Amino acid sequence: MNIGLIGCGAMGRVYVDRLMRMKGVQVTAICHPEREKAAALAEVLQARIYESYSEMIARPDIDIICVTLPTYLHKEYVQQALEAGKHVICEKPLALTEEDCAELIKTSRIEGVRLCVAHVVRFFPEYRDARRRLLSGEVGAVKSVRTTRASLMPLENSWFLDKRKSGGVVFDLMIHDIDYALWLLGDQITQISAEIITHEGVEQVLAWLYYADGTTVRLGAVWGAAEFHAGFDITGDQGVLSFGSVREDMESGNKAVHENLSDRGVIIPEASELEDPYYCQLLSFIRAIETNSPLPITAEEACSAVRIANRIVGGIGS
Repeated sequence: MNIGLIGCGAMGRVYVDRLMRMKGVQVTAICHPEREKAAALAEVLQARIYESYSEMIARPDIDIICVTLPTYLHKEYVQQALEAGKHVICEKPLALTEEDCAELIKTSRIEGVRLCVAHVVRFFPEYRDARRRLLSGEVGAVKSVRTTRASLMPLENSWFLDKRKSGGVVFDLMIHDIDYALWLLGDQITQISAEIITHEGVEQVLAWLYYADGTTVRLGAVWGAAEFHAGFDITGDQGVLSFGSVREDMESGNKAVHENLSDRGVIIPEASELEDPYYCQLLSFIRAIETNSPLPITAEEACSAVRIANRIVGGIGS
């Protein structure tokens, strides 16, 4: 499989590192607005650098385009790749609106190509195994789910801080746990409420999803923590499945917030070398494309996560 990559930021480098380890997979083309960033990766890969995206996706020998651009660019660049007849692997979220997601799904069907969306939390062993244990009936009927996810505040002047471009902390962090909740419980949600808590250097969103069967999901996401952390508690009528620490963050005096507010940036959660979720995710997508077998994460599922994220954003303060 020959792959073209657009976007040479943090996630672009993560993708390249994993793709280089795979047999039968080669990144042959790279496109990025800043040629210096593209050159650093292209040298390692012995890949060709393209300043023109349309020229890169026109190459007949490229099978897959990996889109690791900022969120607000996903729709445009995924659409172009699909229309060029390329399979696409796109970083989460697929887009910022349900309408844009639906349009991309429609295009992939018309063109007969696969559209994969990288909700990598599903491939972290702790999250995957908890779902397996839940479905096996180990904890009985689920009563509640609580999740937390926190990271540093993005850099000043970063596109992340422009919510029109990033969707804010909900689309950057919380959407991981939205997707996980939907993977666990489905999307039969009857009500959503949310609130935002902010002060200097900190932004926290709390959201509650209420299911038709009475199950409640409480999601928490924070920009401005001292370090990255994530966790969940899944409570059933016969037991609890837990991972990490479901911290209260600002509700408990905000102990998770760093005293030095100058610490900012993007953190990529660490992965085990024995079962690297980033590697497993990309490999599963590529093998599904090669064999025309079901994708482990569908674009329709990614669209559902975007729909719920927008309902949460719309519910803040209401």
